[in-house]
Amino acid sequence: MASAIKEPDDGSAEVPEQTLEAGSESAASHSTGLSRLTLLAIYAYSVSLALATVGILVRSPLHGAGPVRVLITEPAMFAVVCVVWAAVLWAPVSLHHRGNTYLASLEDVPLLLGLVFLSPPLLVLASIVAAAFVFFVLRRQALHKVCFNVAAGGLGVAIAAVVYREILGAASAVSPWGWAAAVAAMTVNAITMIVLVIVMGRLLGYATERRTAPQLLLNAMLTVASMCLAVVVFDAAWMNLWATVPVLLVAMLLIAAYRGYNRLSLRFASLQRLYDFSRALGTANLEPSSMSLEVLSQVCTVMRARRAQLVLAEPSGIPRRISLDDHGPSEVELINLDKSSIITQAMESVSASLHTTSTPQRRSSYDPIAGRYVHALVAPLINENTAIGAIVALDRDEELDGFDEDDLRLFEALVAHASANLERARLVEELRFEVDSKSHQATHDMLTGLPNRMLFLSRATSALNESGGVAIVLLDLDRFKDVNDTLGHAIGDRLLCEVSERLLRTVGDQATVARLGGDEFALVISNVTEAERAIAIVNELNAELSRPIDMDGLTLAVTASAGIALAPEHGSDVALLLQRADIAMYLAKERRSTVEVYSVEHDRSMRRWLMLVGLLTHALQTETELSVMYQPIADVRSRRIVQVEALARWNHPVHGAIPPEEFIGIAEQMGMISQISDFVLSQGCAQLAKWRQAGIDIGLAINVSGRELSDGSLVDRVSRHLQAHDLPPDVMTLEVTETEVMSDLAQATLVLDELADLGIRIAIDDYGTGYSSLAYLHRLPVQELKIDRSFVTNLPNEMSNRIIVRSSIAMAHSLGLSVVAEGAEDEVTCAMLADAGCDQIQGYYLSKPKESAELEEWLLQGASLEFAPLHPARGSSEDEYLALSRGAGIR
Repeated sequence: MASAIKEPDDGSAEVPEQTLEAGSESAASHSTGLSRLTLLAIYAYSVSLALATVGILVRSPLHGAGPVRVLITEPAMFAVVCVVWAAVLWAPVSLHHRGNTYLASLEDVPLLLGLVFLSPPLLVLASIVAAAFVFFVLRRQALHKVCFNVAAGGLGVAIAAVVYREILGAASAVSPWGWAAAVAAMTVNAITMIVLVIVMGRLLGYATERRTAPQLLLNAMLTVASMCLAVVVFDAAWMNLWATVPVLLVAMLLIAAYRGYNRLSLRFASLQRLYDFSRALGTANLEPSSMSLEVLSQVCTVMRARRAQLVLAEPSGIPRRISLDDHGPSEVELINLDKSSIITQAMESVSASLHTTSTPQRRSSYDPIAGRYVHALVAPLINENTAIGAIVALDRDEELDGFDEDDLRLFEALVAHASANLERARLVEELRFEVDSKSHQATHDMLTGLPNRMLFLSRATSALNESGGVAIVLLDLDRFKDVNDTLGHAIGDRLLCEVSERLLRTVGDQATVARLGGDEFALVISNVTEAERAIAIVNELNAELSRPIDMDGLTLAVTASAGIALAPEHGSDVALLLQRADIAMYLAKERRSTVEVYSVEHDRSMRRWLMLVGLLTHALQTETELSVMYQPIADVRSRRIVQVEALARWNHPVHGAIPPEEFIGIAEQMGMISQISDFVLSQGCAQLAKWRQAGIDIGLAINVSGRELSDGSLVDRVSRHLQAHDLPPDVMTLEVTETEVMSDLAQATLVLDELADLGIRIAIDDYGTGYSSLAYLHRLPVQELKIDRSFVTNLPNEMSNRIIVRSSIAMAHSLGLSVVAEGAEDEVTCAMLADAGCDQIQGYYLSKPKESAELEEWLLQGASLEFAPLHPARGSSEDEYLALSRGAGIR
């Protein structure tokens, strides 16, 4: 009986199904790791086959039947049949043809001898003994495999015996009818084995292999040849048992000669395959992973191995492994180079080696890297006399064949070729990586990895050409310079990286994000028909950026200003759109809004903004256009003027008076606010010194920008101006807004503590417009609270404002703070503030800001705050008041 083991071009081995030994062994080769339930099913299947065999022997016509003819005693014939059967099972004849290995086990010879010269029970017993000896003792198969092979063989022989006896009848065994009966019995045995193996395969979950017509034809020819040989041997034995000896000797010599020829043919075929291997690798894909798989595929093909592994372990890298077996290639796996592995030993010795499991106690060997194997070839990959990895070929496709020294020499040559090609692939990959790296560096920001300006312009141009509507967004971080100046550039760089990650995570595939430089980022959003979509994306970005960022124990809050320009509404050129998005972005900074969309009016305001930047720079250099005006602040109880607030004013010779809210914002954005503060400090301290010499005892309040709280020089500058004019620190009040303090409470607290230590008074300005909480005030060295004018101006007409003012005054007093109300425009407001317990009042009712000379004259005239007390209006609710004036006003 014959079978075929396919050797496909990909180096995998398909499961044979037409033979007991090949089929069962192949099926069993996949049984490693079988579940307990599957093993129980195999044992139950084997037991059922054995019971069927016993049933046939006991219940069929075979019961009580003796041998057809007796040549020698049955025990002697039993021994002969067992020996012959074991021999043909142990050494089947293999035929290699067009990538297939066909096995002819020649079981038909002992089968036919037993059918005639043994009783059916002894025939079945002979098959069982021979199979058990070969599969369990010689081949060391697992118990469940042996059980199936023995049970299946016994059932096939029993059925063949029934068929033979029924067909033969009373005819002679050496007649044509007897030969027909023998052929029928051998055919039934073969078919039975095929069916049993297929059922076994289905039980294990393996599909049946489909054979081609040429394969089936060659299989049939080998089967017929096996049957013919069996008939010849049987006919010789019928005449005289010793007559079989020459026939068997001739058959053995022919088989031995063929096997020698076959081995020589395989050597020449291997050389051809080595040549084909070199040629295939020469034209293979030079991508390293593809080259690795091609090498493993060729190793399996040339060496006729069931599986192969490639291990790469460069000294500078982590060891990794790629495997290929009949299930296909594996993923790249990271491994450890175990010292006991044959792969590690080959790399350390820089030599190839052959490994075979040959001890009776073990059916296979286990390697910590290569896994379980019976036969293995391993050879190192050499690069400049250093092992950088290894290739291992494991187990022959043909289970009865193993590797030998000739295979080892061939394998060494193959690995040498593979090593050269893998090194070539690695060099090509390094070159490709270098090219890609340089290309990436040319088009991406080195710090954040985002596209740079060049790549952004390219993608924006492509979007304009391919999309109906495009939004260009320019986004600039607020006060990033302060982070660099106070925390250092290392923290600043890490902050930029974190911002970049958040931008990418938020926009996803909605837009392209780029870093244009510094703290400036840009987005190009395709398929935008309305500005609302771009605004929504910017709002999402700001929400993500506003989440606290931890940097070395510091918690940073990031905000950004964004400008949007739309195509085609605002232009169809990338440069123009960027310019207009930039205009909108600066407007957002000026207005302190999150995002602004470009409009034509922005161009005009931006031109004015740019003009004022240049004019303000000149004004600060010359100090001829800037001046300081003073607005008095009166004490409510004494009604006298106790301090003045110094206010910067800019009067340009051509453009006239520039509003403070306009040029102060420009100064803060352009980093010139410290120069303005120095000017006001210098002028204010000098004027205060003159007033004190003239007998005017008042204090001076000066506004300080929040940006200056992060400037370590503020304390020194204030101290220097006070010392320069011989002024005590307690005459100076520095006003800071609550929003600017809370933007960096830790830094603000540090600077304000230093100022307070000098004796300078600290006031919170514009209270109520920012965080509107007194909870943080106990942490700051604050002595004064200034309620914002928005709550004071319309105080008589707004119940909510009265509630806010009264509660704020009460809470401030509970913290030991004095309260100043700014924006008191009429007498009733002053009276209501006094009734609420306000300490000081500032506003147009008392006086507008005045120049120093005018204010001095006004003060020397005895100016004071005058207002009538509050009385409830007749016929009105208790919340309506009337200020009864006795010529009330300002004297």
